[in-house]
Amino acid sequence: MKLVSDFDGVWTNPEAEGAAHGAELEAAFEAAVGEGDRAAARSWIANARAALRAEPARWGWSIAGRISAFADEDPFAEHGALLHYIEGARSSDPVAARLAAAAEGSAGSLAAFGGRAHVSGVARVEAQRGPGVTAAAAAAGRSLLERGVEVVVVSNPVADKLARWFGHARVPFTLHPQRAARALRLRGSAKKFVLAPPGDAPAASGGAPSPPDDVLALGSLEIVVARPHYEALLREEQPDAVVGDAFSLDLALPLALKRREPAWRHVRLFWLVHPYTSERMSRAIARLPAGEVERVEGGLFEVSQRLGDSR
Repeated sequence: MKLVSDFDGVWTNPEAEGAAHGAELEAAFEAAVGEGDRAAARSWIANARAALRAEPARWGWSIAGRISAFADEDPFAEHGALLHYIEGARSSDPVAARLAAAAEGSAGSLAAFGGRAHVSGVARVEAQRGPGVTAAAAAAGRSLLERGVEVVVVSNPVADKLARWFGHARVPFTLHPQRAARALRLRGSAKKFVLAPPGDAPAASGGAPSPPDDVLALGSLEIVVARPHYEALLREEQPDAVVGDAFSLDLALPLALKRREPAWRHVRLFWLVHPYTSERMSRAIARLPAGEVERVEGGLFEVSQRLGDSR
């Protein structure tokens, strides 16, 4: 039995990191525009966030001109959506143009500016609180490993961060490609958010590539599943189960594979539900056919229970 697991929201509670990310991003914008424009920037950003929350399916983490994750999917997504909103408004709104130009002057691009705020926000929380793997998730992980389940943590943060946080929680691990019995295997820098540019056919080993315009329809929601890095990784790992909390990033592509390829139909998909979980996404998942996605409210511990004894 092999479980592919996300990191943030599965092993951690990312709400504090998400709040710090947002605070760092807003402070960085205010610093970048200068003293004379700070009040206008602060007011504009507050109004922009209200617009994002009113239409979270319209805005999100924008990659290659398409949305990789919607604005309300996890505690970090709204901050990426704010950058998307600024980019969309810069041609017609002078404050948005000023914010975009200031960010690009500071970091080279809006994406790099946002990434820097994310890293500094998470680092600030870690410095104050320590690494944030929860005790419940660590215990569940040890239980899975002791029962012989192979657990591969596949996440966007770099492997060094994952190693530091799991080491602090005393959960045994190796760094991919190294393997050891009863130890997590950590695969950082997974690039789940990266979408294939329009017109490109992403290469994937072990199967036909996804067409670049491939989307997964969940009612009125359409999620791009042309994610070449994540698809190649999933095909390499061939998991029996996948767990995550941000549906677009973690589970949309595995569900698409499950629907269209017989070899993936046995794969169990566990969607972790938290207080920050998108209500729109929750309603959409509830309407899926039975057995496609398993809603989990008890975290990794409940996933461990549902998997049972896999030896």
